[in-house]
Amino acid sequence: MNSAEAARRPFTQTDWLIILVAIIGFAFDTYELLMLPVIAGPALAEILQVPPNNPLVTQWVGNMLWITALCGGVFGLLGGWLTDRFGRKTVLAGSIMVYSLSPVLASLSTSLAWFMFFRCTTFVGVCVEFVAAITWLAELFPDKGRKEKVLGWTQAFASVGGLMVTVANMLAVKYANILPGLPVPEPFNAHASWRYTLMTGLLPAIPIALMLPFVPESRVWQEKRKAGTLRRPSIFELFSPELRRVTLVTAGLSACAYGAAFGALQLTPTRIVPGLADLAEQRTALLPLRKEATALNAQLDEAQPRFEQACAEVAGLKELSGQRSKVRAEIGGVRRGLDSPLTPDTKKAELQTQLGALTNQLSQLDAELHRLTESKPEAGKALTDREKILGQIAANRARQDPFDTPIKARGNTVQLWQELGGLSGRIALAILLAAAISRKTLLRLFQAPGLVVVPLTYLYLFRNEPGLFQLGMAAAGFLTVAQFSYFGEYLPKAFPLHLRGTGASFATNVGGRMIGTSAAFVTASLVAPQLAGSTFEQVATGAAIVGTAVFLIGLALSFWLPEPKEEKPAA
Repeated sequence: MNSAEAARRPFTQTDWLIILVAIIGFAFDTYELLMLPVIAGPALAEILQVPPNNPLVTQWVGNMLWITALCGGVFGLLGGWLTDRFGRKTVLAGSIMVYSLSPVLASLSTSLAWFMFFRCTTFVGVCVEFVAAITWLAELFPDKGRKEKVLGWTQAFASVGGLMVTVANMLAVKYANILPGLPVPEPFNAHASWRYTLMTGLLPAIPIALMLPFVPESRVWQEKRKAGTLRRPSIFELFSPELRRVTLVTAGLSACAYGAAFGALQLTPTRIVPGLADLAEQRTALLPLRKEATALNAQLDEAQPRFEQACAEVAGLKELSGQRSKVRAEIGGVRRGLDSPLTPDTKKAELQTQLGALTNQLSQLDAELHRLTESKPEAGKALTDREKILGQIAANRARQDPFDTPIKARGNTVQLWQELGGLSGRIALAILLAAAISRKTLLRLFQAPGLVVVPLTYLYLFRNEPGLFQLGMAAAGFLTVAQFSYFGEYLPKAFPLHLRGTGASFATNVGGRMIGTSAAFVTASLVAPQLAGSTFEQVATGAAIVGTAVFLIGLALSFWLPEPKEEKPAA
């Protein structure tokens, strides 16, 4: 069948099955990755047994974002080699199983080490899946026009994953208390919403497992392997004279795209949005409360060694502490319900009964504490001192909520606009792939406007037009995220058959996920502290500098990007 006939024939049932597998894979790529920003705070607070605003939580959120990206890059490169060595479909199936099962195991974690490990394996699975999927799709649809449509439109669903995980977390928060308890020991919460959100990571494994037996392996890869003409992949071959240029340029371009995402976009909801001019009243009210929280957390850090020593000396004390914490938290929730003017009188009567039962339960736990620590009263004092500080931190948190909630809501709104902009960018890229323009020009259509949009958004709109800031973020998301889909379409054509997975993996994982993601550190820790203004203004200006710089570097690198051989006009 010639190219024209292949383009005209309708998609077969198998073709649609392949497309559906790709859609699920790409959507859940983003879904699995964006779980971490959504659940990291409450998850680490529970695992570390500290309040959510404790500095340890902030420190480990940053550590996890960096370590998981590093692991994804290293093992993602190996996954690209495995894709060339053992087959596209085989590695695709394995990677989806890895990133589907890892969140479930992470949801049952009770130690920082295991939680970190399973988040790393999740990231590894996603990094491997992306490369295996684009390579597989490119070879299953050899017709140029059809291949571009399939790669462009299926990758657009990656942005849908971000919206899906937001909804999943909202549902988990709403229904966590009525869902079956998870098998985790005291003092951990068997109904923690973050654990249920992670559990939903299993969703892609079910349809993929059912459909994969009915979709084919890459025919061209399989035929060459059977004929014995398939060359062994080698990472070193990527730097041969024939491939060195495309390897380095694509890695550099991928680093720039990820640099814009991590050095600017990903920092915006939490590190920049709170500094918008129309949130000044909330910031002013929060300042003394946050200073008080810092002092209380310092007291907690001082009390923690005494508490840990007491738990080591008195058997059962740590478990009892967890039980007491849960009862105290429930009492706090009931009291908030009783104090709320929105609670109906009938509900208040029910809450009053619950409060009585919980108070009795806490009295029983007080008696149990006295019994356990009768011979070691200093151990009991270590626990009650810690509980007192935790109560003060909780009260401080409650006083912060009326001012902090609007700031968080604004950050979520900006994040939503950014995600919608990214989705629109992927759709625009899918449409433009059908246009008769060179791949260099197509890439520049998204790079060149960034030189205006990024500084305009972070320097002007941030300071002078806070109401329009979210529109600027939508435009920045549009221009940045579209480039991810661009590489998914370009990379399988840039390398020879036996190196497609390895080459695409080097560009995406080494260039993008290992080097590009470091832009978050560059912006927040190297550039911003050198600038004038408040913390939020420093980060916004740093995001403008780093974001504009990587767009400029990417635009310069695009002039060195080779056109894919199959796209060269025939002589």
